[in-house]
Amino acid sequence: MLAPLAASSDAFLPGATVLFEVACTAGVPDLVLVEIDHHAVRDRQGAAPLEHPVDVSALLALQSSTDVPMPTQAIADWVHVSAEHLRRRVLPRLVDGGHALFTDDGWQGAYPFRSLARRVITVEAKLRDWRGGLAQASRHAVVADEAWLVVDERAVAPARTRLAGFDMFDVGLASLSTDGRLERLSIPQVNRSRQPGRELLVERAVALHLAGHVSGALPRVFGTVLVATEADPRLAGALGR
Repeated sequence: MLAPLAASSDAFLPGATVLFEVACTAGVPDLVLVEIDHHAVRDRQGAAPLEHPVDVSALLALQSSTDVPMPTQAIADWVHVSAEHLRRRVLPRLVDGGHALFTDDGWQGAYPFRSLARRVITVEAKLRDWRGGLAQASRHAVVADEAWLVVDERAVAPARTRLAGFDMFDVGLASLSTDGRLERLSIPQVNRSRQPGRELLVERAVALHLAGHVSGALPRVFGTVLVATEADPRLAGALGR
């Protein structure tokens, strides 16, 4: 389903950058659709997107301190890790990466923080197991502006009778036909926030894109990479291939 689903991505977010296997705090969605804010990328003046959850949390803590330095303990209280770990590992990494500055009075953000994505949407694809797909997509809803489940049109009928459950979990439902026609059956609410989980997903997605990849590392079972039965769009630019 991945190739026709990617080809139908405009139904969710016109003009989006389509990425696969982007690991986040809520799992690994099949697709991540990102409307990249290229102005925000340029405003970072070469500072690369962040990859570590604690780095993103610390950067969010510093977002209001570009003018007033922030003590290490205050950042630790925000991030919920020890001040010693921040001082030894995290904050030096942010400084080296061009995200933070250190002064005699404390730490500051190197730039006013702005998300690298105007919108980010996750899509989970299932041939038949819509219940399992709903469980996965509901976790993704915590970190995405919208979370969707797409089920093969030939197996979507049972899910269509449970649309109230999709609304409860803030997940959209769509079907995909064998000829690539996508139909949106239930629309999720937009849930935009600056939670660390959202920004980690965005940072990792943009990092993949800027590195020229379309996919994160592909899943393996007993050492063998799992690929789709049709032409797998992840293979052209998977991380580490």
